This record gives sequence, structure tokens and C-alpha cells, in this order.
Amino acid sequence: MSQIGIEFANQWVAENIQPTFYAPEGKRHPETQATLARFLADAKEDGISRQEIEEDMGDLSDFISEALEEATEAEVERLEDEED
Repeated sequence: MSQIGIEFANQWVAENIQPTFYAPEGKRHPETQATLARFLADAKEDGISRQEIEEDMGDLSDFISEALEEATEAEVERLEDEED
């Protein structure tokens, strides 16, 4: 196992995932597939395969869906803090 997949995934999320809207409860975020496609295209451009990343990170659909939800939740919390 290498750190390449983990480093790529974490850097990509930090640079590319923006707050959006919440997913329907108990379901993957609706933007998961489109975001995952961009993620995989960028990984391929960097010479990193899906298999290599999934060996390090697990299921990428879950990873991307969770990243979208986390970004949205962080933005909601930031806005709530501004109101206080």
C-alpha cells in the first residue's frame, strides 16, 4: 500500500469539493457520480488508477459522497457561527 492514493484524494477534495446541498437521507449525494468522474479523470491525468486509490481509500463513491456532505455541513456550521 502506498500513500499516493491517499495524498491525491485528500488534496483533490481540498481543492475541488465545494459546499452544495444535503443528500436525501440515507442516500448517496446526487452529485457523487459527476464529481467522481472528474476525480477519476484528474487521477488518470496524474497517472494514478482507480484501483490504486481504492486500495488506499476504500470505495470512492462513498468517499466522494461523504466529502460533499462534509463540505456542506462545514459551510452550514460556518454560517450559523456568523449569525451568533
